[in-house]
Formats: sequence, structure tokens, C-alpha cells
Amino acid sequence: MNTPKNRNRRPEWLAGIFLTVALAAPAALQAEPVVKDGDLPMPLIERFENFGAKDGIPTHKVHAVYKTRDGHLWIGTWDGLCVREADGKFKRYGPEDGLSHKMVLCITEDPTTGDLWVATMRGLNKFSGGKFTQYTQTNSGLPNNVVYGCDVLDDMVVVATAAGAGILNLKTGQWRIFDHTNSLMHEPWCYAVKGAKDLIYWGIWGAGVLEYDFKKNTWKEYRDPDRDFHYDLVPDDGLINDITSWLSWEDGILWQNTYFGFTRYDGKKFKTWVQDQSPLLSNFTQIVWPHRRVAWIGMDKGVSVTDGEVWVNYEVGTDGEGIRTIHRPGAQPEKTVMNTALANRFVLGIYVDDEEAWFATSDGLSRGVYANPNPYKRLPGIAAAP
Repeated sequence: MNTPKNRNRRPEWLAGIFLTVALAAPAALQAEPVVKDGDLPMPLIERFENFGAKDGIPTHKVHAVYKTRDGHLWIGTWDGLCVREADGKFKRYGPEDGLSHKMVLCITEDPTTGDLWVATMRGLNKFSGGKFTQYTQTNSGLPNNVVYGCDVLDDMVVVATAAGAGILNLKTGQWRIFDHTNSLMHEPWCYAVKGAKDLIYWGIWGAGVLEYDFKKNTWKEYRDPDRDFHYDLVPDDGLINDITSWLSWEDGILWQNTYFGFTRYDGKKFKTWVQDQSPLLSNFTQIVWPHRRVAWIGMDKGVSVTDGEVWVNYEVGTDGEGIRTIHRPGAQPEKTVMNTALANRFVLGIYVDDEEAWFATSDGLSRGVYANPNPYKRLPGIAAAP
């Protein structure tokens, strides 16, 4: 476990995008609060364990993290795909092993076969039986080689690329491609994709969210009613912004990341949050991992966790210390200085389950250790894990 150090370097990501954010007024520093079992709708992280070059991770920048059903932890980095082995060290796979490109952006698993699907800056990869199969524009129907996101839904692999959306039928091997010519897409730059039962959601850069019913072959568009890229003029009236940086869906709830705030949609109503007017740490949100109706949100200032009412934030202080703040409706924030902190406050990827939380950052990988073992068994109104 690493000792926190000063990590105030300007993060490097999405070159050409600049952001100016105002610092929120700090909550009053309090003594360590007593948190009773079941007091919060999400588990609390009591400490962070950080991993980097000493653990075999080939580069400081980690883009994605994913735990497969067999318990293996996989990470996508600036320089290859890595898996954590039994001794705690990471084994790297790169182009020399058959990976189509060293820069890995997204990882997901086929729950039926256990195959790993890996999105890179030059192609999609299936990792099965210790071997990679590459899908590129030249050898398949992949819409574009820059693959930002991928997901597996039934017998389909769905992808979000820099030039459209794609669906690979795993039974037939055939591709379907969607862009501005044959869908409601206003531009083909797709940033994220998530399967949702009979629907597929694509996050579009500058064009909101598209919902595709693949059984009916119909499309539905979600846009920001304000049509203002800089401000949410009317809160809760729809998507907070048309620039979708990421999205996810679980248990009937759609979560949208943007660079101007965060959105929750339960199929009936929208709820939006912006920094300084809510507990959301920053408007620059770039990843969300929902787990049991709670969203874990990664951004340029750390991690916010919320069920839509209660919030817990994890920040990195100016001296590298961890700062945890609990926000309850109608109560003063409870701020605690932790002995450990995230490896870096710029969070690019998240994986959360009932046992632990993992965070991919601009300067290493972090594991969040829960304060209570098996926390969901103690929380009221939440069913046991399936």
C-alpha cells in the first residue's frame, strides 16, 4: 500500500479540451463520524490501496478496470492489457501477444462464455482461451478502429466508435453499422454504449443519448431541452447536456456523464446535478459504474457516490491526503481526513461489487477497502446479491 504523496500535476487526457472549474467551499472539518451499520445506502471506503510500476503495471495511466466472474482483475492501460495474478503482480499483454493496439480504453466480459472483449485505439479484440481475435475496419464490419466502448448483450457485442455504432451478431458473425445516415444520430462520434434488456443506449458526443430497440428496430432520442452547452438552464427537465462523455444503465436507471454535470433517468423523470449547487464534486464527469441503484462517478476531482439523495465524496487533498465527505439531505456535511487516498484524483475507470471498489486513474490503480465486510447484508431494503 502506497503512502500518499503530492499529486497535483495537471492530468493529461482528451487533448484540446480545457476546463475551468470553481472550487467549492469546504465543509467544516469534523472528528471521525460514527457510522452505524445500515446508516448509508452505500458502503463506505475506509482506506485505499494503490498499485503502480512496482506491481507490474507498465505505465502510470490506467484507463479501465474490470473484474471477471472468475475473480480475475483486468486493467486497460496506456501500454497494454494487464491481469492481476495470484501473487498480486500484473501480467501484461500487448501487440506482440496479438492485441490490436497497446492503448486499451474499455473492457467487458461475455457472461455466457467468459470471453473478454477489449476496446482499443485501433480495433476491438476478443480474448478467449489465451488468444486474441482482432476485429478492425479492414478485416470485419467494425465501424471505426477507434473503439471507445463495448458491451455484451445476449448474443451481441455492441460498440461505440469514432465513426458510428456497431452490433456484432456472435452467432452469424455479421455486423450492423449505424451512423447519421440510418439512425437518429446527428453525428457519428459515439463515446459509450450499454445494453439494457431489450434496449441499447449509445452516448453521442454533442447529440445526447440514443435508445435503440433492436427487436422493433426503432430509435428514440434524448437531448438537452436547454440546448446550451455551458449551463443547465432548467434543472431536471431532461439530459443535463448533449455532450455525453459516458453512460451506463442498471436496474432500470440510466446514468449520463457529461463535462457539464451529471444526469439520472429512471424512465419517468430526470434528475440533474452540477457542482457548487449540489454535492457533486465536479461538472467534469467521465465515468459511472452503477451498483445496486447507487452510482459511483469518476471525475477530475475524485469520486462521488450517490443514490440520488445521499452522497459520499472521496478527494485528494493538497498534501496527498484522502478526504471523505458525507452529505445527507438537510444535514451539515461530515468531513474526515483519511490516512490513505486515491492514487490520483483524475479518475478514468471504475469497477464496484459487493466486496470492493477499484479505480483507474491518471497515476495508477486504486482499491477501495470497505469499512464493513459484506456491507450490503447490513443495508435495509437491499436484497442479497443474486
